[in-house]
Amino acid sequence: MTERPRILIGVDGSEDGIRATRYGIGRAKRRDEDLWLVNAADDGVVAAGWGVIYDPSVMEEAGRAAVEQAKDLAVAKGMDPEHVHTDVFVGHPVSVLSELSKKAEILIVGRRASSGLERMFVGSTSTSLVANAACPLVVISAASTPEPTGANHRITVAVGGSGDKALRWGASEAQSRQAGLDVVHIIPYQTANVASIVPASAAQERDWEDRVSAGLESLVAPVRADFPDVAIQLRARRGLLVDQLIQETTSVDLLVLGVKARVAFGLGGSVRGVLAHAACPVALIAR
Repeated sequence: MTERPRILIGVDGSEDGIRATRYGIGRAKRRDEDLWLVNAADDGVVAAGWGVIYDPSVMEEAGRAAVEQAKDLAVAKGMDPEHVHTDVFVGHPVSVLSELSKKAEILIVGRRASSGLERMFVGSTSTSLVANAACPLVVISAASTPEPTGANHRITVAVGGSGDKALRWGASEAQSRQAGLDVVHIIPYQTANVASIVPASAAQERDWEDRVSAGLESLVAPVRADFPDVAIQLRARRGLLVDQLIQETTSVDLLVLGVKARVAFGLGGSVRGVLAHAACPVALIAR
């Protein structure tokens, strides 16, 4: 028997872990996929700095309770128990989830950061997974997105100068949701040189719009052909990149970003900023 595609979800007993589970349940139902609920007990805290040794069996027991809670939720929401898998590992969550992501269609994790300094760092697990996950990653926050997504019936993909991997992933997701797809290209600027970027005349403005529209249409044309049922709209905007992307998240069900694979602490400040303040789930697709 062919193994069904799996949605890997990091579960830790928190509200964000439960929110990630709810999000995964929706996708599993749409795409007829299995849920894979995983808890990773961080072995880095087994031996504390003060010399206190924590019993790994206690951590595993807590992990088992967390995944069983998530499984109960999935079954209550109509998932077949045969298609909900649970595992508990002792190991660093990033290492465990990154390795398991090689066998998954998508990885979903909660965004634990909430305010103050925490928002500056977003959450070490989610940011590190951006660089290490072997499949698309969705980061979701229970605080900013407590309710089921889908009410807007829109997905936004932010595109840069080249590559269409994120664009195609977003089109596939929109198709499965019967949602529209906004393809947005943002020309970033810094406040210090706004005057050098904004066209000086209406004619220059029209020329800029024509050139950007032609480039976007060329990029999107093959995707339109492959996803004829998806209504795709193109938009180009100027502004501060993070601000514009965060604004996008207030009116769509999912923001899709293409990101460069790099070490965790080299994650771009723009992506960190969006993850910290997004008002909807964010999908990160490695280019």
